[in-house]
Amino acid sequence: MIAVILFWAAWGMIVYSYVLFPIILAAIANRFGSSPAEPSPLTTEPLPDNFPKVAMVVAAYNEEAVLTEKLRNTWALDYPADRFSLVVGSDGSADATATILKACHDPRLHAFIFTTRRGKISVLNEIIGNIGTEIDAEIIIMSDANTMFAKDAIKKLVRHFQNPKVGCVSGEISLEQEGGVSGEGLYWKYEGWIKRNEGKLGFLIGCNGGIFALRRELYEPLPSSIIIEDFVMTMKILEKGWRVEFEPEARGVEPPCATSKAEMIRKIRIGAGNFQALTVIPKLLSPRYGLRSFAYWGHKVLRWFVPFFFLIAVLANILLLQQPFYVALLLLQLSGVAISLYSYRTRNPRRLPKWTKPISYFYIMNYAILCGFSRHVRGTQKVTWDKAP
Repeated sequence: MIAVILFWAAWGMIVYSYVLFPIILAAIANRFGSSPAEPSPLTTEPLPDNFPKVAMVVAAYNEEAVLTEKLRNTWALDYPADRFSLVVGSDGSADATATILKACHDPRLHAFIFTTRRGKISVLNEIIGNIGTEIDAEIIIMSDANTMFAKDAIKKLVRHFQNPKVGCVSGEISLEQEGGVSGEGLYWKYEGWIKRNEGKLGFLIGCNGGIFALRRELYEPLPSSIIIEDFVMTMKILEKGWRVEFEPEARGVEPPCATSKAEMIRKIRIGAGNFQALTVIPKLLSPRYGLRSFAYWGHKVLRWFVPFFFLIAVLANILLLQQPFYVALLLLQLSGVAISLYSYRTRNPRRLPKWTKPISYFYIMNYAILCGFSRHVRGTQKVTWDKAP
């Protein structure tokens, strides 16, 4: 009897987090959420007083392959040049990143060349510390070197700040179509749907790190040990009662991870950062934060424990093998694991039927979370990041 309860309770938590929670959230958002931002007075006409001064911030490590294109993309953005700055910190790059920055003479660029690698947080803390003093800006646009913005992306982001209750706004990342890990693009679309519903309610749980904006005064220097700064930054703003919104029309494009191994490197690091975040931002776990807490638990916390729910379900299933029904269920679960192993190991996962892609991605993702948990417990996750191909 106990094994039956454990099995169905474990799978119940998995289904709730991935299926029921998004549906409940969508119903709440449709009933109580606000519509996407109405067109604002910001236009392409030369009305400089309507545009806040913004500074795009990029922490770069060995980004020579994309940095020139990032600069080209940034200078082409549709935003008044006299109200825009680009602030790039080279974190001890061993390639031509610093050379490319030094060769750019556009007055909007503020380059900080650090000769010793120190980690993304330390770089961000220092270069953002210059915004508001040496660099004049009211809004910070956080970005990555490999994220290319749509021409009007910044205008779409900053229009939300006309609402004095808005503290942070995330744009939407899409993946380039060619290449990529099987199931990754589909998962991002699923995540985008959840983010849109959270954004309608004003409590987006985690911004897209490659494209989001916040008020300069809300940036809080983070400890250098923080692993996923974009998530922690967002959650701290939510803790303070500010609205965090989602703007799907502010679009950015990133290349997908080319292999499952590359995706695993990224997700293990994120997994370790997730469990670290539980200790760094515990307040939103409290029910007194209402729907914000509900979304945090449903969208993030329970998902981080899905690997453990799955292990509990399998162990309970083994204890029930005297019943043919549970033999079939165990085979189904192990089939998913087998599909994932094949997808991860093979050089051509596209040989698998399309319907297996979300299954393999689900298991690979949760295995990465489990590895991230191990690194968090052992304290072995480095703050400096390893680039995924």
